[in-house]
Amino acid sequence: MVEAELEAEKYFDCTDKERIAFELGIKLGALFHQFIGTPVSSNNIDVLKEAMEKTIESQAFVISANIDIYPHGSDTKRSGPFDYTTLREDMIEAEVTVKYKGLRAVGRMKYIDEIDYPLMFVEKIEEI
Repeated sequence: MVEAELEAEKYFDCTDKERIAFELGIKLGALFHQFIGTPVSSNNIDVLKEAMEKTIESQAFVISANIDIYPHGSDTKRSGPFDYTTLREDMIEAEVTVKYKGLRAVGRMKYIDEIDYPLMFVEKIEEI
């Protein structure tokens, strides 16, 4: 751990498992709130996916971020005659992996039709 991470630990009153879940939640929340509403088209979808992955991967404790964008869902409406729409919560599927001390956590974000909601959840936490 770097010195800043060690210094920050004194502010957390939780177990390592709770801390890794917290860190994972922060990353998924940032991903969601930072990019919803971004213009997306066939011309920039790969660049947008890469930008989303790289911004999440630059955060503390992140091992990897994998993003999929599905811009042409069943009810996607385009703005006027132009070939673009804005990124919505039902277009994103994400997997983020973080490492904290001896733990690795994988979280996902995906739109769940049954509950009509972009759910962010901890898929697993494991010792490494």
